[in-house]
Amino acid sequence: MSTLLQKLAATGKWLHREFIAAWPVFPFFLVGFLLQLLVIKLAVAQFSIPLAALSTAAVGALLAAKAVLILDETPLARKLEHYRRIVAVVIKTLLYGIATLLLGYIERFLEALHGVGNFDGAFRDVIDQGNLYRFFAWVLGISLIFAIYFVWSEINEHMGEGALWSLFFQQP
Repeated sequence: MSTLLQKLAATGKWLHREFIAAWPVFPFFLVGFLLQLLVIKLAVAQFSIPLAALSTAAVGALLAAKAVLILDETPLARKLEHYRRIVAVVIKTLLYGIATLLLGYIERFLEALHGVGNFDGAFRDVIDQGNLYRFFAWVLGISLIFAIYFVWSEINEHMGEGALWSLFFQQP
């Protein structure tokens, strides 16, 4: 029993550290994804497509924040430090845009597989039921949110930690 409590306590501490590490990035992505979902909701309002906007945005923001923090610790991020900042922003944005595209198709495939029951039928269902324009608009929107974040991050790093925050949010 004591070992179980120790494991639970250790897990709780780990989750707390992870959330604290992701906190500065999380609100940015939460607002960005909520705006993205709002735009989609407004664009498809005539079709009455329900969206669970807040929970989707919160989960997406947590995943995006953690993914950004992980990417910043990779050898790729260290290599990108030796290039012009625009190159780093473009590469990171393309990387996340492609990852979003792949994850979107995997999610659609898994949903179709659950409904149909076999790989061939699920693959056909994804192709037949997919609205490519809406899906690519979604990927473009998420890629733009990542691009804005990466630009903001690069400017903040160049100007000094907290300089952008004080520029936009402190009393003049």
